[in-house]
This record gives sequence, structure tokens and C-alpha cells, in this order.
Amino acid sequence: MIKRVLTVSAIIFVIALIIFWFVTGGWAAAKRTALSLANPIELIFGTNPSGSFFGLPWQPVELTRGPDISGYAGEADKRIISSGDEDQYYAAPPQAPQSANSSPYAGKVRITENTATESNIAKEFIQLTASENNTEPIVITNWVLQSAVSGARGQIPLAAPLFVLGVVNAVQPIYLEPGNSVFITTAASPVGTSFRENICSGYLTELHTFEPELSDECPAASEVLPMNADNLRTYGSSCFDYLGTLSQCHFPTTIPSDLSPACRSFISNTASYNGCINTHRNRVPFMLPIFHAYLAFRSELWANSHDVIRLLDERGQTVDVLTY
Repeated sequence: MIKRVLTVSAIIFVIALIIFWFVTGGWAAAKRTALSLANPIELIFGTNPSGSFFGLPWQPVELTRGPDISGYAGEADKRIISSGDEDQYYAAPPQAPQSANSSPYAGKVRITENTATESNIAKEFIQLTASENNTEPIVITNWVLQSAVSGARGQIPLAAPLFVLGVVNAVQPIYLEPGNSVFITTAASPVGTSFRENICSGYLTELHTFEPELSDECPAASEVLPMNADNLRTYGSSCFDYLGTLSQCHFPTTIPSDLSPACRSFISNTASYNGCINTHRNRVPFMLPIFHAYLAFRSELWANSHDVIRLLDERGQTVDVLTY
């Protein structure tokens, strides 16, 4: 009998609790209470420690937020190459507009000439020139030329400060001294690397075609061999006559056999690119204020009709803009 009374009382109590739960809001009230707790630490200690990352499973976690980059949408799929034989593709970092992202080098390096509308990649180049008002050289290797229309990007490579034929040349960053220029050509280098011009560079045009053309003011071979009694006896008078017929920056493919052995040896060791370097490298001036950098693309980089090309420094800030 007592057992039955207890059972009936328990059932009535449970029913009363259920009715009370519904009257006070039921599941919605429980949900509101659970969501009102920031984390379990608050429930236990009554506080919300700064930086706490604990939360209940149904509660969203507040993540650390970076800068808003929503304005840079659409900047993916940019083409970039620094060197090599093939174009490389990957997403480029977003760039801010020029007005909000001007480089400290703005005005110190300018785009001064271009053949961007050329369809021949060997003739497509952009010329950069350092202001003569600069007080120190500016390193431009790893700067980027970017089309604001297509997103195509070409990264300025390393260059050989003194190019030598027939060897693996050491390369280093390109330093533009005040007033110096660099021609950045879309195609690969005719001699396998980017380089700085010197007074002997004109000899290279005997074997390769360069756009733009190299300087053709090579020292004459006769400058090295003054005409005096000793040299006339050593090399012969016909040697001086022949040297007078050689044009600047030209090396003969065949040397007349009637010249003396000393004369033929002199011509072979002097009237050539490497021979000119060995003879005149200590001359002042020897280096010229012009670099030739090659991007090694296999296709055009800039539009043939209209484009907007930005010069960006190593931080992606705008140095100069070319619009055509």
C-alpha cells in the first residue's frame, strides 16, 4: 500500500515539474540561459578571463581578425616570373591603389621609355632611369612590373656586373646609380644572363642581336699599339696598315696570312670582346651606366593597344605608373 502511494506521488511530482517547465518557457528558456553563458569559466568562477578561448559546443568562438582585404578581390591568378625558361603561374599578393600605397622610391626611379606595344617579345622592353638627383644607388632587383589590366607581372632579375663570354658569370642585384638606366626586355637574354654594358659590349653584336642596341664605341685596336720604331720592328708596318682598316667593335673572322706572327697574335688577343675586356678593364671609365635585364618570357607581357603598367618596389608599393 505504501509503495503504491509513493509511486503515485512520484508520478504526480514529475507531471507537475513538466507542466511547470512548459509554463516557464520550456526549451526556449533553457536555450537562452545556455547561450547567455560566455564560457564554462564564467559559470564556475563568475568571471570572464580576458583572452579566454573556452566555449560550449553550440557557442560561436570569436576569432582573431586581420586587416580587411575585401577590397582586393580579384587579384588572384597573376602571372609572375623571375628567371628561367618557362612562365610560372601562381596567385600574386594583393596590391593597394597607388594613391594609398606610394613607394618611398617614387620620383627616384621613373619609367622613361618603352616599346610595350611591340608584338615581338625580343623587342618588347621597359626602360627605368634613376633620377640624377638621387644621393645613393637604388637596388631594383626583385622589383616588379605589373599590368593593372591583365595582372601580368615580371620580376627584375639579378645581373652580371661584368659579363664575360664563355664562362658562367657571377650575378648580383642591380644597383642603379644616379642617372643610370636599365632596359627590361620580355624575352630571354641573347647571351644567357642579364648584364651591365661596358666599353667593349659592342663586340657582342657581332654574334647576337640586341634590342635595344648596345653601345658601339669600342676602343680601337690601334689605340693599344702605338706606332713607334720598336713596334714597327716587332709587328711590321703592314700590321699598322691592317689595324687602320678595322672598324670599331668588329673582330675579323680571318686574319691575313701575310701579317707577321706577332701581329696576328696581337689581333687575336685584342680585337674581340674578351680581348677588349682584358686590355681595357682598368680603363676609366670602363663600365657604362646602362643595364640590360631579361625576364625570359616566351610570350608578350604587355598589351599591344592599351595598358596600365605599374612599377612596384620589393614591398609591393607603387614607384611609377605607365599608361598608354
